Order: sequence, then structure tokens, then C-alpha cells
Amino acid sequence: MSEWGKARGEMKKEFSWMEKLVDGYSYQDPKHTDKTDNKVRTLIADEIKKCRDTLFPMIEAAYLDQDMKSAGPLDDVMQWLDIFLLELGLKMNWSEVGDHRDYMRLIKFDITLIKNAKKLAEILDDMHERVLKRKDTRSVPAKSAQIKKYILDLLKVFKKRRHSLGG
Repeated sequence: MSEWGKARGEMKKEFSWMEKLVDGYSYQDPKHTDKTDNKVRTLIADEIKKCRDTLFPMIEAAYLDQDMKSAGPLDDVMQWLDIFLLELGLKMNWSEVGDHRDYMRLIKFDITLIKNAKKLAEILDDMHERVLKRKDTRSVPAKSAQIKKYILDLLKVFKKRRHSLGG
């Protein structure tokens, strides 16, 4: 059995979850690895783009209301979303994955990144609701700082994924 097959066998539940999200999810050979990596990065980028789309009206409203206490922190979040999108756009240079533990680590990275990108979109949707519909801007600076930290943590995971796998 191949190292990829061993990893899939040991992580059946996780692999099945990823396979539902990413058609053809496989790192079994260079061709599959490249396609799967592109699909995973695209899925994450789509979530980050949703975040940007949710954030933009809040920034616009803050500037229109001349609420600089909110506008600055929201702009900062937008900049970090853009940085993350740039990182996601960088092509990976895959080296050979050593053994099934490397594949297992890769599956865990993919799951963590996708789940947390989706969670980030949910957090921003909630903030959008409070800020634009209820006109509650008091918590924007503190919430923006939390969101920025969340993005930075997500970016760290992505970089660990890239560096640990030869990218």
C-alpha cells in the first residue's frame, strides 16, 4: 500500500470530509497533488473573498459616518485579508512527501485552513449584522483586533503547511 493510501486509511473520517469538499482530493502523485493543492487554495480564497465582500460595506459606512475609530481597524483587517489572498495565490513547489505521517499532516492542515476560513466568514457576517443593521459600532475596534489575530493565525497555519511540505 502506498504512503498516501496508509494516510487515507488512518484518517478515513477526515479524508471523507475533504473528498466531499474537494472533488478528486488526492496527493498520491505530482499530478494529483498540484490539482488538489489548487482546489484547496481556491476554496480557501473563496472564503476570504466572501470576508472581503462582507467587510467592504462596513468600511464604507464607517468612512461615510466619519467614524475613524471603526474605519482604521476595519481597513487593517481588509489589508490582512488581501495579504492572505496574495499568499494563497503563490504557487507551491512541492517536494516529495516522505511518508504517510506527512500526508496525514497535510490533510490536517487542509481541514484546519478550510474550517477556519469558513469560521472567519461567519464571524464577519455576525459583525456585519451588528454594525450595519443594528448600528452598533462600539465593539468594532476590539472585534477588528480579534479578527486580525484570527487572520494572522490562519496565515501562520498556511505558511506552516507550505514550509513543512517543501513549498
